[in-house]
Amino acid sequence: MTLESKTYLVVLFAIVSAIFFNVSTPLYMDESYYWLWSKHLSLSYYDHPYMIAYFIKLCTLFGDDIWMIRTVNLISFSGAAFFIFKTADYLFDRRSALYAVILFILSPAVTLGLTITTPDSPLILFWSASLYFAAKAFFDKRINDYLIAGLMGGFALSSKYTAILLLASYFLFLAIKTPREWMTSRPYLALLAGIIAFLPVIFWNIDNDFISFAFQYHHGHSSGENRLHLMDDLAFLGGMAGMFNPLFFLLLISLFTRKESYSDPKQLFVILPALLTILFFLYKGIYKKMELNWVAPAFVSAGIAVAYLISRQNLTKTFYAGVILSLILIGVIRYPLVFGLEGKHNPQNRLFGYEELAHHLQGYPPQPIFADHLTLASSLTYSLRKEVWVPIPTRKSQFDWWQKGMDFKTQSGIFVSRYDRANELKAFWKHVELDEVYTARKKGFKDKSFYIYQVSN
Repeated sequence: MTLESKTYLVVLFAIVSAIFFNVSTPLYMDESYYWLWSKHLSLSYYDHPYMIAYFIKLCTLFGDDIWMIRTVNLISFSGAAFFIFKTADYLFDRRSALYAVILFILSPAVTLGLTITTPDSPLILFWSASLYFAAKAFFDKRINDYLIAGLMGGFALSSKYTAILLLASYFLFLAIKTPREWMTSRPYLALLAGIIAFLPVIFWNIDNDFISFAFQYHHGHSSGENRLHLMDDLAFLGGMAGMFNPLFFLLLISLFTRKESYSDPKQLFVILPALLTILFFLYKGIYKKMELNWVAPAFVSAGIAVAYLISRQNLTKTFYAGVILSLILIGVIRYPLVFGLEGKHNPQNRLFGYEELAHHLQGYPPQPIFADHLTLASSLTYSLRKEVWVPIPTRKSQFDWWQKGMDFKTQSGIFVSRYDRANELKAFWKHVELDEVYTARKKGFKDKSFYIYQVSN
């Protein structure tokens, strides 16, 4: 069987297995929140830019089933795989391109991405698309490629602000390798195209005192504490290796240390976005705990660089060893109980408990339901198909916009929380009574308890 045939089979396996897994896996809390965005379309949102809301809207035109919401991921990562192939094939050779697709689609990060619908899905699609057209723009000097690269970069930035790192890598590449290019109009026209795509986010922030920009800055920035998070940062580096594939990550680190990675313009082009993104979040991780999905876009060009190294040095055995390791990691992620990961060690614990809670609440008489956190309210809204509000939020969210003008103190109903909120509730409602502590239980999963109060004034 040729490498090309194997690549088609691997991509087919990844997509089909994801479809079956997605149908049987409950919606993650954050997915419910972004699904709610699609019911309240806007130029942008408090937590992230607009793109994920419109992707979900398009995929749920004919229903709100879980598999429809997660179609966003299938489209995004299939499209990203296509652009990764095109980029590697354009810059290097077909063999590297096929390796790059397999490496990408079987990575643990993409395995998670094919299921959990977040802004990272459209981000990685447009990041990959922009990378391809930027490669053609920088090496062929065609204005059309510049414009499309800029537009795709703007759409990436309209998916998640992390895309600014991709655009920064373009700036560095031109400054290092072709500084004379800044004397032409091409980079500036590309920048203009990106700004046009990003305009809805700019307008929304102008109308809302730039609150989304401020939130994301503080979200990934230390809050003034002096403690260094060195152990957390080390764990973050280890998690990064696990999400990419530990074996391939070692090859990537070796590429970062090689002189040819920086002297060869084509290698530098794919190394820079990965290196800049990884170093940025490692640095930030010294001062505040980072999330692994934040660094995931780095794996797009990182995979191309590693694939070229494997092809150039004929590391076939290493490649297939990495593929086997990826398949094992996919099994652990999707079927942890088979690997003995139970209770607190089960990586799927976050998916469990919210459907069970919603089913339990259906046994209560019809009445308003409130929650203390955006994700709990979103999960219940999706499962119950009724509005669940957040009158006493644990943090600011898009609910603050949706709830403007609502007077919850005049309403009575059920208040649900993961924690004991009695004292806070008594400052808001006169009558607060703990009805029960409901505990969702399922074999192999950690028990999840919810405090259910009756509240009224």
